[in-house]
Amino acid sequence: MTHSLPPQGTLEALRAKFAQIHDPRQAGKVRHRIDEVLIIAFCSTLCDGESYLDMGDFAQSQLSWLQSFLPLKHGAPSHDVFRNVLMAIQPQALLEVLTGWCGDLEGRHIAIDGKALRGTHNAETGRHLVHLLRAWVDDYHLSAGQITCHEKSNEIEAIPRLLESLQLKGATVTIDAMGTQAHIAEQITGAGADYVLALKANHPRAHETVRKHFTEAERLDLSPSHHRKSVTLELSHGRCERREYTITEELDWYHKSWKWAGLQSVAQVRRQVQRSHDGPPLEEVHYFLCSFKADVERLAKLVRGHWSVENRCHWVLDVTFNEDHCQVRDRNAAHNLTILREMVIPTLHRHPAKVSLRRKRKLATMDPAFRLQMLGLLHA
Repeated sequence: MTHSLPPQGTLEALRAKFAQIHDPRQAGKVRHRIDEVLIIAFCSTLCDGESYLDMGDFAQSQLSWLQSFLPLKHGAPSHDVFRNVLMAIQPQALLEVLTGWCGDLEGRHIAIDGKALRGTHNAETGRHLVHLLRAWVDDYHLSAGQITCHEKSNEIEAIPRLLESLQLKGATVTIDAMGTQAHIAEQITGAGADYVLALKANHPRAHETVRKHFTEAERLDLSPSHHRKSVTLELSHGRCERREYTITEELDWYHKSWKWAGLQSVAQVRRQVQRSHDGPPLEEVHYFLCSFKADVERLAKLVRGHWSVENRCHWVLDVTFNEDHCQVRDRNAAHNLTILREMVIPTLHRHPAKVSLRRKRKLATMDPAFRLQMLGLLHA
């Protein structure tokens, strides 16, 4: 049987990066090089693989194809080889390959949010063994950085470490209420970046002051000249969603604004969702602290864009890759597996086929020609 050769440039670049990762296995007992193992693990993940067993099956069934560009002197690695390698290598080393694909962050929107790997839940402690904090850049469909922490309650401690790892100058960082802390605002502005921080009840006095300002303006039917407003309507999936954005840079009424480094405006976002013709719409009101002047279009884009980390990363990992059903409990292996999944995401997005990401993975499994097209779009 003849096999079309995969694109050598992109795969060779990725293989070379994998080869630089330190291999902690005992040298005399290694039968499969670390770059071979990781290339096959990546290809298996691209082709709908979800486990060590899938990787082993992919290696065995596609051995002839794999040997067209990998030596594999000792044949196909078993599932145990994949397990041992992914448990042994440090996630930071694999993460550096992923974040190396991320371009310049200047002018980019960085959305920071956390996700527990639910398959790592420990029944005895009631905790997840792996909780990841991501700095997601939707323009690249990639994380610019990741860091582990102990459950969501520890994100306050982890966010500064994540920010420290990034070149933030010229970027805009958005964080949910957990990260709305004075020292985090100071760190972001000190790095030459802007921020949009969600303001909720974990800062009761600040939240009440800002809420009262906007509520009074609405109650008295006032529309101060310094309030900038914008309204958007969206019809999707059988629901109508209306968002009203209001932002002001006139902060004389907010006497504690000095606590937030670089604060230049505050904002309110009123969201109404009508899911059916009957009944009142569901309404939510959110408040934000911003380090830029009252630019309502910029505000709307950033607030809406923040949820790309949920919709185009976390949701994709759970639904397209079944991440929450992965029962790998080893910390290193669980983290390394989610990095491999995230490495596949931009490759799936780049292919122009008008089908779901899930279907692209299945097509890559069944159609070698489609798989080659996908590999030709690697970011490596």
